[in-house]
Amino acid sequence: MSDATRLQRPVTPPGHDPSRAAQRAADPRGWRYDHDALETVHRVIAERRDIRRFRPDPVPDAVLERVLAAAHRAPSVGLMQPWRLIVVRDVAPRVAIRDVAARERLRQAGRFDERARQFLDQKIEGIVEAPVGVCVCCHHGRPGEEILGRGTIPETDVYSTACAIQNLWLAARAEGLGVGWVSFYRLADLRAILGIPARVDPIAYLCVGWPDERPVRPGLESSGWASRLPLERVVMAERWRDEPGLGDDDPARDDVADAPREPDRAAAIAARDRSDRLVKPGGSLGALEALVERWAATSGAPPPPRIRAGVLVCAADHGHTAHGTSLFGSRVSAQVAAAAARGETAVGVLARDGGHRLLVADVGLRGPTPEGVDGRKVAGGSADMTAGAGLTADQLDTALDTGRELAAQLAGDGVDCAVLGEIGIGNTATAAALASLLTGAPASDTVGRGRRGRRSDRRAARGRGDPGRDARRDGRDRARGARRRGPRGVGAPPAGRARRLRDGGRRAGRRTHAAGRRHRPLREPSVGRARPPPRPHGARPRAAARPAHAPRRGVRRAPRAAAHRARRPAARADGDVRRSARRRPRRLR
Repeated sequence: MSDATRLQRPVTPPGHDPSRAAQRAADPRGWRYDHDALETVHRVIAERRDIRRFRPDPVPDAVLERVLAAAHRAPSVGLMQPWRLIVVRDVAPRVAIRDVAARERLRQAGRFDERARQFLDQKIEGIVEAPVGVCVCCHHGRPGEEILGRGTIPETDVYSTACAIQNLWLAARAEGLGVGWVSFYRLADLRAILGIPARVDPIAYLCVGWPDERPVRPGLESSGWASRLPLERVVMAERWRDEPGLGDDDPARDDVADAPREPDRAAAIAARDRSDRLVKPGGSLGALEALVERWAATSGAPPPPRIRAGVLVCAADHGHTAHGTSLFGSRVSAQVAAAAARGETAVGVLARDGGHRLLVADVGLRGPTPEGVDGRKVAGGSADMTAGAGLTADQLDTALDTGRELAAQLAGDGVDCAVLGEIGIGNTATAAALASLLTGAPASDTVGRGRRGRRSDRRAARGRGDPGRDARRDGRDRARGARRRGPRGVGAPPAGRARRLRDGGRRAGRRTHAAGRRHRPLREPSVGRARPPPRPHGARPRAAARPAHAPRRGVRRAPRAAAHRARRPAARADGDVRRSARRRPRRLR
Protein backbone atom coordinates (compact mmCIF):
# COMPACT_ATOMS: atom_id res chain seq x y z
CA MET A 1 0.00 0.00 0.00
CA SER A 2 1.43 3.34 -1.00
CA ASP A 3 1.65 6.31 1.32
CA ALA A 4 -0.98 8.13 -0.74
CA THR A 5 -3.62 5.42 -0.19
CA ARG A 6 -2.69 4.65 3.41
CA LEU A 7 -5.08 6.03 6.01
CA GLN A 8 -3.63 9.12 7.63
CA ARG A 9 -4.41 9.38 11.31
CA PRO A 10 -5.67 12.77 12.48
CA VAL A 11 -3.54 14.83 14.80
CA THR A 12 -4.16 14.03 18.47
CA PRO A 13 -5.85 17.01 20.17
CA PRO A 14 -4.03 18.76 23.03
CA GLY A 15 -4.33 17.10 26.42
CA HIS A 16 -4.12 13.55 25.03
CA ASP A 17 -1.24 11.14 24.50
CA PRO A 18 0.23 11.95 21.06
CA SER A 19 2.43 8.85 20.90
CA ARG A 20 1.56 5.72 18.93
CA ALA A 21 2.39 2.08 19.50
CA ALA A 22 4.96 2.03 16.71
CA GLN A 23 6.84 4.95 18.25
CA ARG A 24 6.83 3.39 21.72
CA ALA A 25 7.97 0.03 20.37
CA ALA A 26 10.78 1.59 18.34
CA ASP A 27 12.07 3.70 21.23
CA PRO A 28 10.90 2.51 24.69
CA ARG A 29 13.08 5.21 26.29
CA GLY A 30 11.66 8.02 24.23
CA TRP A 31 10.04 9.63 27.28
CA ARG A 32 13.42 10.09 28.95
CA TYR A 33 14.87 13.54 29.67
CA ASP A 34 18.12 14.52 28.01
CA HIS A 35 21.30 13.92 29.97
CA ASP A 36 21.65 17.41 31.44
CA ALA A 37 18.03 17.63 32.60
CA LEU A 38 18.23 14.14 34.08
CA GLU A 39 21.34 15.05 36.03
CA THR A 40 19.61 18.15 37.37
CA VAL A 41 16.61 16.17 38.64
CA HIS A 42 18.80 13.70 40.51
CA ARG A 43 20.96 16.53 41.85
CA VAL A 44 17.90 18.30 43.29
CA ILE A 45 16.82 15.09 45.02
CA ALA A 46 20.30 14.40 46.40
CA GLU A 47 20.90 17.97 47.66
CA ARG A 48 17.57 18.53 49.39
CA ARG A 49 18.26 19.50 53.00
CA ASP A 50 16.33 20.34 56.17
CA ILE A 51 17.33 23.97 56.76
CA ARG A 52 17.29 25.56 60.24
CA ARG A 53 19.03 28.90 59.64
CA PHE A 54 17.55 31.53 57.34
CA ARG A 55 18.33 34.95 55.96
CA PRO A 56 15.79 37.71 56.65
CA ASP A 57 15.45 38.62 52.94
CA PRO A 58 11.86 38.34 51.66
CA VAL A 59 10.81 35.67 49.22
CA PRO A 60 9.40 37.12 45.96
CA ASP A 61 5.76 36.32 45.31
CA ALA A 62 6.49 34.79 41.89
CA VAL A 63 9.04 32.37 43.36
CA LEU A 64 6.70 31.37 46.20
CA GLU A 65 3.85 30.82 43.75
CA ARG A 66 5.97 28.46 41.64
CA VAL A 67 6.88 26.47 44.74
CA LEU A 68 3.24 26.22 45.87
CA ALA A 69 2.19 25.24 42.33
CA ALA A 70 4.70 22.38 42.44
CA ALA A 71 3.12 21.17 45.67
CA HIS A 72 -0.31 21.30 44.05
CA ARG A 73 0.92 19.04 41.20
CA ALA A 74 1.60 16.21 43.61
CA PRO A 75 0.00 12.81 42.98
CA SER A 76 -3.02 11.87 45.07
CA VAL A 77 -5.10 8.71 45.37
CA GLY A 78 -8.36 9.11 43.47
CA LEU A 79 -7.25 12.66 42.54
CA MET A 80 -8.66 13.70 45.91
CA GLN A 81 -6.09 16.57 46.28
CA PRO A 82 -6.51 16.71 50.07
CA TRP A 83 -3.74 19.20 50.76
CA ARG A 84 -4.51 22.72 51.94
CA LEU A 85 -1.67 25.25 52.24
CA ILE A 86 -1.76 28.09 54.80
CA VAL A 87 0.89 30.75 54.04
CA VAL A 88 1.94 32.56 57.26
CA ARG A 89 3.82 35.86 56.87
CA ASP A 90 2.70 37.71 60.01
CA VAL A 91 5.18 37.62 62.87
CA ALA A 92 2.62 37.18 65.69
CA PRO A 93 1.41 33.70 64.76
CA ARG A 94 4.96 32.61 63.99
CA VAL A 95 6.07 33.69 67.46
CA ALA A 96 3.16 31.77 69.00
CA ILE A 97 4.09 28.66 67.03
CA ARG A 98 7.74 29.00 68.15
CA ASP A 99 6.63 29.15 71.80
CA VAL A 100 4.58 25.99 71.33
CA ALA A 101 7.57 24.24 69.70
CA ALA A 102 9.93 25.29 72.49
CA ARG A 103 7.55 24.02 75.19
CA GLU A 104 7.07 20.70 73.38
CA ARG A 105 10.81 20.36 72.93
CA LEU A 106 11.31 20.46 76.67
CA ARG A 107 8.55 17.89 77.17
CA GLN A 108 10.21 15.45 74.81
CA ALA A 109 13.76 15.83 76.07
CA GLY A 110 13.23 13.29 78.84
CA ARG A 111 12.53 10.55 76.31
CA PHE A 112 16.14 10.45 75.16
CA ASP A 113 17.68 9.67 78.58
CA GLU A 114 21.45 10.27 78.43
CA ARG A 115 21.10 11.94 75.01
CA ALA A 116 18.74 14.62 76.35
CA ARG A 117 21.53 17.24 76.55
CA GLN A 118 22.57 16.53 72.97
CA PHE A 119 18.93 16.79 71.91
CA LEU A 120 18.52 20.21 73.56
CA ASP A 121 21.69 21.47 71.89
CA GLN A 122 20.25 20.79 68.42
CA LYS A 123 18.74 23.74 66.56
CA ILE A 124 15.46 22.23 65.50
CA GLU A 125 13.53 25.17 64.10
CA GLY A 126 13.73 28.53 62.35
CA ILE A 127 10.10 29.55 62.70
CA VAL A 128 10.66 33.23 63.37
CA GLU A 129 13.91 33.59 61.38
CA ALA A 130 12.30 32.32 58.15
CA PRO A 131 10.26 35.07 56.42
CA VAL A 132 7.49 32.66 55.39
CA GLY A 133 5.78 29.75 57.07
CA VAL A 134 3.63 27.22 55.23
CA CYS A 135 1.31 24.97 57.21
CA VAL A 136 0.40 21.96 55.07
CA CYS A 137 -2.97 20.54 56.14
CA CYS A 138 -4.94 17.48 55.12
CA HIS A 139 -8.65 17.91 54.41
CA HIS A 140 -10.24 14.50 54.94
CA GLY A 141 -13.25 15.30 52.77
CA ARG A 142 -16.94 15.47 53.45
CA PRO A 143 -18.46 12.78 55.68
CA GLY A 144 -19.68 9.82 53.64
CA GLU A 145 -17.84 10.92 50.49
CA GLU A 146 -16.47 7.94 48.56
CA ILE A 147 -12.99 8.36 47.05
CA LEU A 148 -11.63 6.00 44.42
CA GLY A 149 -8.86 3.84 45.91
CA ARG A 150 -9.44 4.94 49.50
CA GLY A 151 -11.91 2.25 50.54
CA THR A 152 -9.38 -0.15 52.05
CA ILE A 153 -6.69 2.37 53.08
CA PRO A 154 -8.37 5.49 54.53
CA GLU A 155 -4.98 7.05 55.33
CA THR A 156 -4.20 7.60 51.65
CA ASP A 157 -5.25 11.23 52.04
CA VAL A 158 -2.40 11.74 54.53
CA TYR A 159 0.04 9.93 52.23
CA SER A 160 -1.03 12.11 49.31
CA THR A 161 -0.45 15.22 51.42
CA ALA A 162 3.07 13.96 52.17
CA CYS A 163 3.69 13.80 48.40
CA ALA A 164 2.70 17.47 48.16
CA ILE A 165 5.23 18.30 50.89
CA GLN A 166 7.97 16.50 48.98
CA ASN A 167 7.08 18.33 45.76
CA LEU A 168 7.23 21.69 47.56
CA TRP A 169 10.57 20.79 49.11
CA LEU A 170 12.20 19.78 45.82
CA ALA A 171 10.87 22.81 43.95
CA ALA A 172 12.16 25.09 46.71
CA ARG A 173 15.62 23.50 46.46
CA ALA A 174 15.65 24.09 42.70
CA GLU A 175 14.76 27.76 43.34
CA GLY A 176 17.55 28.04 45.92
CA LEU A 177 15.16 28.29 48.86
CA GLY A 178 15.59 26.43 52.11
CA VAL A 179 12.80 24.46 53.82
CA GLY A 180 12.71 23.22 57.42
CA TRP A 181 10.06 20.82 58.73
CA VAL A 182 8.88 21.57 62.28
CA SER A 183 7.08 18.75 64.11
CA PHE A 184 7.34 19.89 67.74
CA TYR A 185 3.75 20.91 68.39
CA ARG A 186 0.44 19.44 69.33
CA LEU A 187 -2.42 19.48 66.86
CA ALA A 188 -4.77 21.31 69.21
CA ASP A 189 -2.23 24.12 69.75
CA LEU A 190 -1.62 24.65 66.04
CA ARG A 191 -5.36 24.52 65.31
CA ALA A 192 -6.00 27.22 67.87
CA ILE A 193 -3.28 29.54 66.49
CA LEU A 194 -4.20 29.21 62.78
CA GLY A 195 -7.95 28.64 63.16
CA ILE A 196 -7.86 25.15 61.61
CA PRO A 197 -11.22 23.33 61.92
CA ALA A 198 -11.51 19.92 63.55
CA ARG A 199 -12.19 18.13 60.25
CA VAL A 200 -8.75 19.20 58.96
CA ASP A 201 -5.42 17.93 60.33
CA PRO A 202 -2.17 19.94 60.16
CA ILE A 203 0.44 17.56 58.78
CA ALA A 204 3.55 19.79 58.70
CA TYR A 205 4.68 23.31 59.46
CA LEU A 206 7.39 24.31 56.99
CA CYS A 207 9.79 27.22 57.39
CA VAL A 208 10.57 28.71 53.96
CA GLY A 209 13.23 31.31 53.13
CA TRP A 210 16.68 31.96 51.78
CA PRO A 211 19.07 29.65 53.69
CA ASP A 212 21.87 30.98 55.83
CA GLU A 213 23.63 27.61 55.53
CA ARG A 214 24.39 25.30 52.64
CA PRO A 215 25.02 21.85 54.14
CA VAL A 216 26.32 19.00 52.03
CA ARG A 217 25.02 16.38 54.48
CA PRO A 218 21.88 16.17 56.62
CA GLY A 219 22.25 18.22 59.80
CA LEU A 220 21.63 15.29 62.18
CA GLU A 221 24.20 13.24 60.31
CA SER A 222 26.78 16.04 60.65
CA SER A 223 26.13 16.29 64.40
CA GLY A 224 26.48 12.53 64.87
CA TRP A 225 22.86 11.99 65.88
CA ALA A 226 22.13 9.48 63.08
CA SER A 227 23.43 8.35 59.70
CA ARG A 228 21.89 7.27 56.40
CA LEU A 229 21.42 3.53 55.94
CA PRO A 230 22.93 1.81 52.90
CA LEU A 231 20.54 1.00 50.07
CA GLU A 232 20.75 -2.77 50.50
CA ARG A 233 19.45 -2.44 54.06
CA VAL A 234 16.15 -0.99 52.91
CA VAL A 235 15.53 -2.82 49.60
CA MET A 236 14.08 -6.33 49.77
CA ALA A 237 13.41 -8.78 46.97
CA GLU A 238 9.94 -10.28 46.55
CA ARG A 239 8.93 -10.32 50.22
CA TRP A 240 9.74 -8.94 53.66
CA ARG A 241 12.95 -10.05 55.37
CA ASP A 242 13.82 -9.20 58.95
CA GLU A 243 17.50 -9.80 58.27
CA PRO A 244 18.68 -8.54 54.88
CA GLY A 245 21.03 -10.82 53.02
CA LEU A 246 19.15 -14.11 53.33
CA GLY A 247 19.24 -16.16 50.17
CA ASP A 248 16.73 -18.49 48.56
CA ASP A 249 17.23 -20.95 51.42
CA ASP A 250 15.19 -18.67 53.69
CA PRO A 251 12.97 -21.09 55.66
CA ALA A 252 10.25 -18.43 55.79
CA ARG A 253 9.57 -19.09 52.11
CA ASP A 254 8.34 -22.60 52.82
CA ASP A 255 4.89 -21.37 53.84
CA VAL A 256 4.36 -19.51 50.59
CA ALA A 257 1.81 -21.09 48.26
CA ASP A 258 2.76 -22.15 44.77
CA ALA A 259 3.76 -18.98 43.00
CA PRO A 260 1.58 -18.17 40.00
CA ARG A 261 3.12 -18.13 36.58
CA GLU A 262 4.62 -14.78 35.71
CA PRO A 263 2.48 -12.87 33.19
CA ASP A 264 3.82 -12.73 29.65
CA ARG A 265 4.35 -9.00 29.36
CA ALA A 266 5.70 -9.26 25.82
CA ALA A 267 2.50 -10.92 24.62
CA ALA A 268 0.36 -8.32 26.39
CA ILE A 269 2.30 -5.44 24.86
CA ALA A 270 2.08 -7.07 21.43
CA ALA A 271 -1.70 -7.29 21.79
CA ARG A 272 -1.84 -3.65 22.87
CA ASP A 273 0.31 -2.56 19.91
CA ARG A 274 -1.91 -4.55 17.54
CA SER A 275 -4.99 -2.81 18.92
CA ASP A 276 -3.32 0.57 18.59
CA ARG A 277 -2.64 -0.04 14.89
CA LEU A 278 -6.32 -0.65 14.13
CA VAL A 279 -8.31 2.10 12.44
CA LYS A 280 -10.15 3.28 15.56
CA PRO A 281 -9.70 5.84 18.32
CA GLY A 282 -7.33 4.76 21.05
CA GLY A 283 -9.13 2.96 23.88
CA SER A 284 -12.49 3.08 22.08
CA LEU A 285 -13.22 -0.58 22.87
CA GLY A 286 -13.01 0.14 26.58
CA ALA A 287 -12.77 -2.88 28.87
CA LEU A 288 -12.53 -5.24 25.87
CA GLU A 289 -9.03 -3.99 25.09
CA ALA A 290 -7.91 -4.54 28.68
CA LEU A 291 -9.44 -8.03 28.58
CA VAL A 292 -7.48 -8.91 25.42
CA GLU A 293 -4.25 -7.72 27.06
CA ARG A 294 -4.97 -9.75 30.17
CA TRP A 295 -5.74 -12.82 28.05
CA ALA A 296 -2.44 -12.43 26.20
CA ALA A 297 -0.48 -11.92 29.42
CA THR A 298 -1.99 -15.09 30.91
CA SER A 299 -1.87 -17.42 27.91
CA GLY A 300 1.06 -15.95 26.00
CA ALA A 301 -1.02 -15.33 22.87
CA PRO A 302 -4.08 -13.28 21.86
CA PRO A 303 -7.51 -14.94 22.00
CA PRO A 304 -8.28 -17.35 19.14
CA PRO A 305 -10.81 -16.30 16.50
CA ARG A 306 -13.38 -18.75 17.93
CA ILE A 307 -13.21 -19.31 21.67
CA ARG A 308 -14.25 -22.65 23.14
CA ALA A 309 -15.10 -22.14 26.79
CA GLY A 310 -15.34 -24.65 29.58
CA VAL A 311 -18.51 -23.88 31.51
CA LEU A 312 -18.31 -25.21 35.07
CA VAL A 313 -21.55 -25.08 37.06
CA CYS A 314 -21.42 -26.28 40.67
CA ALA A 315 -24.64 -27.22 42.48
CA ALA A 316 -25.18 -27.28 46.24
CA ASP A 317 -27.81 -26.57 48.89
CA HIS A 318 -27.73 -24.11 51.79
CA GLY A 319 -28.67 -24.79 55.37
CA HIS A 320 -30.30 -21.42 55.95
CA THR A 321 -33.20 -22.29 53.63
CA ALA A 322 -34.79 -23.98 56.65
CA HIS A 323 -35.68 -20.44 57.82
CA GLY A 324 -37.71 -19.69 54.69
CA THR A 325 -35.07 -17.59 52.97
CA SER A 326 -36.40 -18.82 49.62
CA LEU A 327 -39.88 -19.46 48.27
CA PHE A 328 -38.70 -22.79 46.86
CA GLY A 329 -37.52 -25.91 48.62
CA SER A 330 -34.02 -27.30 48.38
CA ARG A 331 -35.22 -30.18 46.18
CA VAL A 332 -35.49 -27.67 43.33
CA SER A 333 -31.69 -27.37 43.27
CA ALA A 334 -31.34 -30.98 42.12
CA GLN A 335 -34.10 -30.51 39.54
CA VAL A 336 -32.40 -27.45 38.05
CA ALA A 337 -29.01 -29.18 38.05
CA ALA A 338 -30.46 -32.16 36.19
CA ALA A 339 -32.13 -29.86 33.67
CA ALA A 340 -28.85 -28.00 33.14
CA ALA A 341 -26.99 -31.26 32.56
CA ARG A 342 -29.60 -32.22 29.94
CA GLY A 343 -29.11 -28.87 28.23
CA GLU A 344 -32.63 -27.63 29.01
CA THR A 345 -31.65 -24.44 30.87
CA ALA A 346 -30.25 -21.19 29.52
CA VAL A 347 -26.64 -22.14 30.26
CA GLY A 348 -27.15 -25.50 28.58
CA VAL A 349 -28.62 -23.98 25.44
CA LEU A 350 -25.88 -21.35 25.18
CA ALA A 351 -23.13 -23.93 25.73
CA ARG A 352 -24.59 -26.30 23.14
CA ASP A 353 -25.18 -23.65 20.48
CA GLY A 354 -21.73 -22.11 21.02
CA GLY A 355 -19.90 -25.43 20.92
CA HIS A 356 -18.63 -25.05 24.49
CA ARG A 357 -17.94 -27.75 27.08
CA LEU A 358 -20.53 -27.85 29.87
CA LEU A 359 -19.74 -29.59 33.15
CA VAL A 360 -22.36 -29.64 35.91
CA ALA A 361 -20.98 -30.92 39.23
CA ASP A 362 -22.77 -31.87 42.44
CA VAL A 363 -20.59 -30.51 45.22
CA GLY A 364 -23.22 -30.29 47.94
CA LEU A 365 -26.78 -31.30 47.00
CA ARG A 366 -28.81 -32.80 49.85
CA GLY A 367 -30.23 -35.71 47.91
CA PRO A 368 -28.60 -38.14 45.51
CA THR A 369 -26.66 -36.83 42.54
CA PRO A 370 -29.02 -36.43 39.54
CA GLU A 371 -28.41 -38.32 36.33
CA GLY A 372 -25.92 -36.61 34.04
CA VAL A 373 -24.38 -34.56 36.87
CA ASP A 374 -20.77 -35.19 37.91
CA GLY A 375 -20.77 -36.37 41.54
CA ARG A 376 -18.16 -34.48 43.56
CA LYS A 377 -20.14 -34.14 46.78
CA VAL A 378 -18.24 -32.41 49.57
CA ALA A 379 -21.19 -32.52 51.98
CA GLY A 380 -24.93 -33.02 51.84
CA GLY A 381 -25.61 -29.29 51.84
CA SER A 382 -23.97 -26.68 54.01
CA ALA A 383 -24.85 -26.16 57.65
CA ASP A 384 -27.07 -23.32 58.85
CA MET A 385 -24.85 -20.24 58.71
CA THR A 386 -27.13 -18.41 61.15
CA ALA A 387 -26.16 -20.92 63.85
CA GLY A 388 -22.51 -21.53 63.02
CA ALA A 389 -20.00 -22.11 60.26
CA GLY A 390 -21.51 -23.31 56.98
CA LEU A 391 -18.53 -25.59 56.32
CA THR A 392 -15.88 -27.07 58.54
CA ALA A 393 -12.21 -26.42 57.86
CA ASP A 394 -11.78 -29.89 56.35
CA GLN A 395 -14.82 -29.42 54.12
CA LEU A 396 -13.45 -26.09 52.93
CA ASP A 397 -10.12 -27.66 51.99
CA THR A 398 -11.93 -30.48 50.20
CA ALA A 399 -14.06 -27.97 48.29
CA LEU A 400 -10.98 -26.07 47.13
CA ASP A 401 -9.29 -29.29 46.02
CA THR A 402 -12.45 -30.31 44.17
CA GLY A 403 -12.49 -26.98 42.35
CA ARG A 404 -8.90 -27.50 41.22
CA GLU A 405 -9.71 -30.99 39.96
CA LEU A 406 -12.75 -29.79 38.02
CA ALA A 407 -10.74 -26.96 36.45
CA ALA A 408 -7.98 -29.40 35.50
CA GLN A 409 -10.58 -31.68 33.93
CA LEU A 410 -11.85 -28.85 31.74
CA ALA A 411 -8.32 -27.83 30.83
CA GLY A 412 -7.62 -31.40 29.76
CA ASP A 413 -10.57 -31.19 27.38
CA GLY A 414 -8.80 -28.43 25.46
CA VAL A 415 -10.95 -25.44 26.39
CA ASP A 416 -9.60 -21.91 25.98
CA CYS A 417 -11.06 -20.37 29.13
CA ALA A 418 -13.26 -21.21 32.10
CA VAL A 419 -16.72 -19.77 32.76
CA LEU A 420 -18.01 -20.34 36.29
CA GLY A 421 -21.59 -20.66 37.47
CA GLU A 422 -23.59 -22.01 40.40
CA ILE A 423 -26.95 -23.63 41.13
CA GLY A 424 -28.57 -23.67 44.53
CA ILE A 425 -31.77 -22.48 46.15
CA GLY A 426 -30.89 -19.65 48.55
CA ASN A 427 -27.76 -18.52 46.72
CA THR A 428 -28.71 -14.86 46.88
CA ALA A 429 -29.04 -14.95 50.66
CA THR A 430 -25.57 -16.49 50.95
CA ALA A 431 -24.16 -13.94 48.52
CA ALA A 432 -25.70 -11.12 50.55
CA ALA A 433 -24.15 -12.50 53.75
CA LEU A 434 -20.73 -12.74 52.11
CA ALA A 435 -21.05 -9.20 50.72
CA SER A 436 -21.85 -7.88 54.20
CA LEU A 437 -18.95 -9.83 55.71
CA LEU A 438 -16.37 -8.77 53.14
CA THR A 439 -17.41 -5.13 52.76
CA GLY A 440 -18.76 -4.38 56.23
CA ALA A 441 -22.07 -3.20 54.75
CA PRO A 442 -25.16 -3.75 56.92
CA ALA A 443 -27.63 -6.44 55.93
CA SER A 444 -30.24 -3.76 55.22
CA ASP A 445 -28.10 -2.64 52.27
CA THR A 446 -27.35 -6.09 50.83
CA VAL A 447 -30.74 -7.78 51.37
CA GLY A 448 -33.96 -6.61 49.74
CA ARG A 449 -37.47 -6.77 51.11
CA GLY A 450 -38.47 -9.58 48.79
CA ARG A 451 -41.96 -10.38 47.52
CA ARG A 452 -43.53 -10.56 50.97
CA GLY A 453 -42.94 -6.97 51.86
CA ARG A 454 -43.73 -5.26 48.57
CA ARG A 455 -47.44 -4.78 49.26
CA SER A 456 -46.72 -3.19 52.64
CA ASP A 457 -44.08 -0.94 51.10
CA ARG A 458 -46.45 0.29 48.40
CA ARG A 459 -49.27 0.97 50.84
CA ALA A 460 -46.95 2.66 53.32
CA ALA A 461 -45.66 4.90 50.52
CA ARG A 462 -49.25 5.99 49.83
CA GLY A 463 -49.90 6.58 53.54
CA ARG A 464 -52.53 3.85 53.83
CA GLY A 465 -50.50 1.10 55.41
CA ASP A 466 -52.16 -1.21 57.94
CA PRO A 467 -49.48 -3.58 59.30
CA GLY A 468 -51.99 -6.14 60.54
CA ARG A 469 -54.09 -6.19 57.41
CA ASP A 470 -51.05 -6.22 55.11
CA ALA A 471 -49.55 -9.11 57.06
CA ARG A 472 -52.77 -11.09 56.64
CA ARG A 473 -52.86 -10.33 52.92
CA ASP A 474 -49.23 -11.30 52.50
CA GLY A 475 -50.00 -14.56 54.30
CA ARG A 476 -52.86 -15.29 51.92
CA ASP A 477 -50.62 -14.49 48.95
CA ARG A 478 -48.03 -16.96 50.17
CA ALA A 479 -50.64 -19.63 50.72
CA ARG A 480 -52.07 -19.10 47.24
CA GLY A 481 -48.61 -19.14 45.72
CA ALA A 482 -47.83 -22.42 47.49
CA ARG A 483 -51.06 -23.97 46.14
CA ARG A 484 -50.31 -22.77 42.62
CA ARG A 485 -46.92 -24.45 42.78
CA GLY A 486 -48.42 -27.73 44.00
CA PRO A 487 -48.26 -31.01 42.14
CA ARG A 488 -51.58 -30.30 40.38
CA GLY A 489 -49.78 -28.00 37.99
CA VAL A 490 -49.08 -24.33 37.53
CA GLY A 491 -52.21 -22.23 37.87
CA ALA A 492 -54.42 -25.11 39.05
CA PRO A 493 -56.56 -24.33 42.13
CA PRO A 494 -56.69 -26.80 45.00
CA ALA A 495 -58.98 -29.80 44.72
CA GLY A 496 -61.59 -28.50 47.19
CA ARG A 497 -61.90 -25.12 45.51
CA ALA A 498 -62.10 -26.69 42.04
CA ARG A 499 -64.90 -29.01 43.20
CA ARG A 500 -66.88 -26.09 44.67
CA LEU A 501 -66.54 -24.10 41.48
CA ARG A 502 -67.59 -27.07 39.34
CA ASP A 503 -70.63 -27.94 41.48
CA GLY A 504 -71.73 -24.31 41.71
CA GLY A 505 -71.55 -23.94 37.96
CA ARG A 506 -73.66 -27.02 37.43
CA ARG A 507 -76.37 -25.85 39.85
CA ALA A 508 -76.46 -22.41 38.28
CA GLY A 509 -76.73 -23.97 34.81
CA ARG A 510 -79.65 -26.17 35.87
CA ARG A 511 -81.51 -23.22 37.39
CA THR A 512 -81.01 -21.12 34.28
CA HIS A 513 -82.21 -23.93 32.04
CA ALA A 514 -85.32 -24.56 34.20
CA ALA A 515 -86.22 -20.88 34.23
CA GLY A 516 -85.98 -20.72 30.45
CA ARG A 517 -88.31 -23.66 30.00
CA ARG A 518 -90.97 -22.27 32.37
CA HIS A 519 -91.08 -18.62 31.39
CA ARG A 520 -90.08 -18.55 27.71
CA PRO A 521 -92.63 -20.11 25.37
CA LEU A 522 -91.36 -22.28 22.59
CA ARG A 523 -91.45 -20.73 19.14
CA GLU A 524 -90.48 -21.58 15.66
CA PRO A 525 -87.00 -20.77 14.49
CA SER A 526 -86.60 -17.08 13.63
CA VAL A 527 -86.33 -17.47 9.90
CA GLY A 528 -87.36 -14.33 8.02
CA ARG A 529 -88.83 -12.71 11.15
CA ALA A 530 -88.75 -8.90 11.09
CA ARG A 531 -86.61 -7.07 13.58
CA PRO A 532 -88.31 -4.88 16.21
CA PRO A 533 -88.34 -1.13 15.58
CA PRO A 534 -85.33 0.78 16.94
CA ARG A 535 -85.57 2.60 20.26
CA PRO A 536 -85.64 6.39 20.30
CA HIS A 537 -82.32 8.03 21.05
CA GLY A 538 -81.72 8.23 24.79
CA ALA A 539 -84.52 5.80 25.73
CA ARG A 540 -83.59 3.00 28.10
CA PRO A 541 -85.20 -0.41 27.86
CA ARG A 542 -87.41 -1.51 30.71
CA ALA A 543 -86.00 -4.21 32.85
CA ALA A 544 -87.85 -7.47 32.40
CA ALA A 545 -89.54 -8.87 35.44
CA ARG A 546 -87.50 -11.57 37.10
CA PRO A 547 -89.21 -14.95 36.91
CA ALA A 548 -90.21 -16.45 40.20
CA HIS A 549 -87.85 -19.37 39.84
CA ALA A 550 -84.96 -17.49 38.23
CA PRO A 551 -81.72 -17.25 40.24
CA ARG A 552 -81.47 -14.17 42.36
CA ARG A 553 -78.80 -11.58 42.22
CA GLY A 554 -75.64 -12.72 43.98
CA VAL A 555 -76.23 -16.40 43.24
CA ARG A 556 -73.42 -17.97 41.23
CA ARG A 557 -74.53 -18.34 37.60
CA ALA A 558 -73.15 -20.46 34.88
CA PRO A 559 -70.67 -18.82 32.50
CA ARG A 560 -72.20 -16.78 29.71
CA ALA A 561 -71.22 -19.21 26.99
CA ALA A 562 -72.78 -22.12 28.88
CA ALA A 563 -76.02 -20.16 29.49
CA HIS A 564 -76.20 -19.30 25.81
CA ARG A 565 -75.86 -22.95 24.84
CA ALA A 566 -78.60 -23.82 27.37
CA ARG A 567 -81.06 -21.38 25.73
CA ARG A 568 -80.17 -22.29 22.15
CA PRO A 569 -83.04 -24.23 20.43
CA ALA A 570 -82.35 -27.61 18.91
CA ALA A 571 -84.21 -28.69 15.70
CA ARG A 572 -85.29 -32.27 15.36
CA ALA A 573 -86.40 -34.23 12.33
CA ASP A 574 -90.12 -34.01 13.23
CA GLY A 575 -89.93 -30.17 13.32
CA ASP A 576 -90.37 -29.90 17.11
CA VAL A 577 -88.14 -27.28 18.60
CA ARG A 578 -87.06 -27.83 22.19
CA ARG A 579 -84.43 -26.66 24.58
CA SER A 580 -81.45 -28.95 24.76
CA ALA A 581 -80.65 -30.14 28.23
CA ARG A 582 -77.28 -31.44 27.19
CA ARG A 583 -74.39 -29.53 28.80
CA ARG A 584 -70.86 -29.54 27.59
CA PRO A 585 -68.06 -29.71 30.14
CA ARG A 586 -66.60 -26.30 30.91
CA ARG A 587 -62.93 -25.62 31.29
CA LEU A 588 -61.97 -24.05 34.57
CA ARG A 589 -60.05 -20.80 34.38
